[in-house]
Amino acid sequence: MMLEPERQNVGSSSPPVFIVGCPRSGTTLLRAMLASHPDLAIPPESHFIPRVWAVRHRYASEGTFDAERLVDDIARTSRFRDWGLTKRSVLEQVRELKPDSLAATVEAVFVAYAREQHKPRWGDKTPGYSLDLPLLAGLWPEARFVHIIRDGRDVALSFLELGSGARRLLEAAAAWSNRVRKARADGMALGDERYLEVRYEDMVADPERVVRAVCRHIRLDFRPQMLDYSTGVDRLIPKSERHLHRNLARPPTKGLRDWRLQMSSTDVQLFEAVAGAELVEFGYERAAPAIAAGPRVRAYAGLVGNAFTRASWATRRWALTKFKAESLPPPRRW
Repeated sequence: MMLEPERQNVGSSSPPVFIVGCPRSGTTLLRAMLASHPDLAIPPESHFIPRVWAVRHRYASEGTFDAERLVDDIARTSRFRDWGLTKRSVLEQVRELKPDSLAATVEAVFVAYAREQHKPRWGDKTPGYSLDLPLLAGLWPEARFVHIIRDGRDVALSFLELGSGARRLLEAAAAWSNRVRKARADGMALGDERYLEVRYEDMVADPERVVRAVCRHIRLDFRPQMLDYSTGVDRLIPKSERHLHRNLARPPTKGLRDWRLQMSSTDVQLFEAVAGAELVEFGYERAAPAIAAGPRVRAYAGLVGNAFTRASWATRRWALTKFKAESLPPPRRW
């Protein structure tokens, strides 16, 4: 169900832009390109929008809205510290704009970042928001969404660089299939005017064509400097995350990860046992149309184990929310 709009216009008349997708699908690459435009500012990942929405009741009381308390909660999140903004500069923006709702106050935070960058327009790149399109679309009825989709087997390869094992592979497969399926369903409900799908493989093969299409969708004029993003990577990526994005220092390059060459046949079968249907739905050919009994059993056992992990994480989030009432709910597991 679409949420009722609760927005006050505190920024530019151009619509905000949200880049979403399963993590490790190329969202950072597209952010680097778009943020190289002189008119569009996209900060490091936010993650705080669904978290403050979950406790929205604490900011509204008797017909008034406590925007400064909301700013205080946002400023205490670890992700906000990567933006290089001070709470004072955000509060100055809020006091100037006088937002009277959650959406307007959050927008004021983004506007403060955009003004620090001397840019008139803001956007967001948080892959996890692929699960939150209805929320974002309701808060910002003019927002445009760009969903980046990458072959899930290459996504899994990227995750395996951060920690190996069948359990992690299966977690990646389940997360990829769930996120791409939900983002497409929610995006298609918004219609073509607001939702655009982009393939990572197309973006690295012909970046100018894809970036031009994205610019048309988000109402932004194309600038050739958007393809020369690599010169500003150190400025865009927080120091703590640069090891995750080492390839951004080079132009878009095909084949940096190739499951056909780098993934074992056993791992391919495990992945496809979980997400084979989604691979086909999103236009990727399956390598193993028939999954052997062994990988099917291992996949099922791994998914059961991952379900316990997710349940434990959800319980922890609930406990922290209940017993640390002044804190925001923790972010969801990647």
